[in-house]
Amino acid sequence: MRELFEPDSIAVIGAAREETKVGHIVLKNLIDAGFQGRLYPINPKAEEIIGLKCYKTVLEVPDGIDLAVVCVPSPFVPRVMEDTGKKGIKVAIIISAGFRETGKVGAELERQVGDIAKQYGIRVLGPNCLGVINTQWGMNATFTNNYPNKGSIAISSQSGAICSTLLDWASQIKVGFSKFVSVGNKLDLDEADLLRYLREDEATRVIGIYIEGTDRGTEFMKEALLTSASKPILALKAGRTSTGAKAASSHTGALSGSDRVYDAALSQSGVIRVKTIEELFDLLLVFSNTPLPRPGGVAIVTNAGGLGVLAADACGDYGLTMASFTAETVATLKSYLPEEANFYNPVDVIGDANTDRYQFAIQTVKKDPNVSSIVVLLAPTDLVDIRSVAGLIAGYSGKVDLPIVGAFVGGQDMAEGVALLRKAGVPNFDSPDRAVRALASMYEYNLAKSTNKTKQALHYEGDKITARAVLDAVIKEGRLSLTEAEGKRILKAYGIQVPAAGLAMNEDQAVSLAESIGYPVVLKIESPDIAHKTDVGGVAVNVGAVEEVRKQYNSILVRVRSRMPNARIDGISVEKMFAGREVIVGMVRDDQFGPVMTFGLGGIFVEIMKDVVQRVVPLSELEIGQMVRSIKAYPILTGARGKKPADIAALKEVIGRVAQIAIDFPEIAEFEINPVIVGDEGQGCCAVDALATIRRVVK
Repeated sequence: MRELFEPDSIAVIGAAREETKVGHIVLKNLIDAGFQGRLYPINPKAEEIIGLKCYKTVLEVPDGIDLAVVCVPSPFVPRVMEDTGKKGIKVAIIISAGFRETGKVGAELERQVGDIAKQYGIRVLGPNCLGVINTQWGMNATFTNNYPNKGSIAISSQSGAICSTLLDWASQIKVGFSKFVSVGNKLDLDEADLLRYLREDEATRVIGIYIEGTDRGTEFMKEALLTSASKPILALKAGRTSTGAKAASSHTGALSGSDRVYDAALSQSGVIRVKTIEELFDLLLVFSNTPLPRPGGVAIVTNAGGLGVLAADACGDYGLTMASFTAETVATLKSYLPEEANFYNPVDVIGDANTDRYQFAIQTVKKDPNVSSIVVLLAPTDLVDIRSVAGLIAGYSGKVDLPIVGAFVGGQDMAEGVALLRKAGVPNFDSPDRAVRALASMYEYNLAKSTNKTKQALHYEGDKITARAVLDAVIKEGRLSLTEAEGKRILKAYGIQVPAAGLAMNEDQAVSLAESIGYPVVLKIESPDIAHKTDVGGVAVNVGAVEEVRKQYNSILVRVRSRMPNARIDGISVEKMFAGREVIVGMVRDDQFGPVMTFGLGGIFVEIMKDVVQRVVPLSELEIGQMVRSIKAYPILTGARGKKPADIAALKEVIGRVAQIAIDFPEIAEFEINPVIVGDEGQGCCAVDALATIRRVVK
């Protein structure tokens, strides 16, 4: 990473004399940015470019080279990379396009480049990228001349267009960057590598990421969690394709689309996800320019009561607490502000307020021990000196231990004051809502930092020998799906309660089993070919007598055979009916992040209700607790409408034990219990169904 961000020498391979070509622009940008190291233009058809001596290949350069910036057409990149490797250059930025983003031929070309890079030990950024900027090093190794000021924001983007957008925004708002990286196709270096470097970079205070996907989800989460412990990471995740739908036989798979998984992965890694570029701009601004909130609530100071109400509403929307002022603070405000003012939160200094009144109010609430941050609202009136108020707020920049943000609401009248705030580095927003939303993210980051310190993955012991025997038998038969009985044997091996049950091959056996188990019972079709038994009429519940057992046994067979005539039927399971509240506990193995747990309201309508939450395995006790509390139906578990509380402790253990099964047996692609019946407190849980599929055969 030193050679990538702080090279002493750079070769621009494909440097061009024509001013409109990428190779010329990159070389000129390096010169214009003030790069102090050695520059070597590489072009077999030129003697010199922009006053610098040219070389036909990097092999002709007499000195060592730290970094190669490759700007040649894609078909020539493999040959260039061979020369780069022979020269001993350890890092290459491949700006050239025309690789896997163009289709099959380009993908094969990219594979060749990757093989050459591995052969010579070259780390590669790109291809198909904009390049790298390091303002602390005077380095603009990109083909954009929009070179930013020095600052504390580091950016990584998978999109060149987003890169250009961010640079243009920074130029307008006068925000500075420390590092700027376009990762392109991510042949080698990706966000995980960059996070590892940036968390040690003293010039970087906040990290912004635009990401469309990752092939190294586990590594990304690890590096993000370590980095977010000291620096906020803001991620704009694009792309809402469904990874679970391609082969999902379970509700869990259908519900675990890639966007839900990324939500879980980012949250567990301490990363703050933003939904829009506007929100990314706002948060980069506030995190790079203000201290984090101290314990307490939000104070609002305004000259317009309506704006104050809007800000208070926004606090409620984003889960922020309005500060309750001490009696001393209220008394101090009353001693100076006019009688018409509001002395409580929000503090309304009323429409004729001058700068002195604003200063008094801000100074007073700033001293209140219950105040952790301040939002200053300003509406244009004929009596207020906007520039003077802006100067007052700008004066606090870098001199206070809590965030003060502004919302100067208006248009042309506000322009001069807003410019003053920008120059001082004070975050200002065009609405109370945006100001409060930005602050809410700072509180969210503080909470994530404190909770992530206590995370410790849970571990459960299970009977691996029994579970392995079940899976080996299924694999030997060449099946990809387990029967319900096989799934339940694995659950039982890991300490999860399943109902007493037996398999009946005829109605007499069904009656005998029901009599021995005890009524009421549940009858279910047993078949490795039927994932959702209810959908084909393969389940009868609350069966309470002999004749009903006989009737339901035959009815189930008739319904199933008419709807799925080719399904293999192993018999009908008779099991004890268990009463309680129904939830779903499931696991689906994501291609990028590995096992992902799903929890939510269970039953046959789970895909309609979609009251579910996901977390990436492994899980801590804290994360399992958050999962259970996060669903909308959580009050049902705590004892709504006078009912006794459910056995939430036992439910958490079920989630943890299924997660352990996923860790211990990587060949299991999906494992779903729908429903888990949760008894009253102290009565435990029972897995009354089990659906499992195998991802691959482990030999």
